Amino acid sequence: MREKYEELREDVLDEEKAIEETLERLYNVRSKFDSQTKDYLTEPAMGTYLMNFYNGIENILRHITKEYYLAMPKGASWHKELLTLSSNPPSGKIAIFNHDIAERIHPYRNFRHRFVSGYGFQLKGEKMLELVDNIEPLWRDTKKAIKEFWSRLEL
Repeated sequence: MREKYEELREDVLDEEKAIEETLERLYNVRSKFDSQTKDYLTEPAMGTYLMNFYNGIENILRHITKEYYLAMPKGASWHKELLTLSSNPPSGKIAIFNHDIAERIHPYRNFRHRFVSGYGFQLKGEKMLELVDNIEPLWRDTKKAIKEFWSRLEL
């Protein structure tokens, strides 16, 4: 199976690298955030990087879902269904994430929806800080789960 999914693995690695760069930038912006001072650049920047983080995970899920699960959710709730599919795959397929990781990713999916549907000036730094502060352990666990997915796939 290794050769069959080599291109898929490369696509996922590219997404992982993009997420790493996104997180470096997010941490840089986070270090400049001061909840006492209104900075009309810092909050939208944090929001952008939070959305980019989730988009990167979603891109990984889309690649794997299309190439390995051979299915792609459709309709208005496809974002939610895609994340659910990652921990509840089609019969005979390997899950990418366990339910805990998928549940921890859900708030980032919800944030992405609010970010895309709203206005930058409506973003509140204090509310984003919880997502920012939880992102490092989530990303570490997500990368580990993806690595384990590849290991199980190669058996």
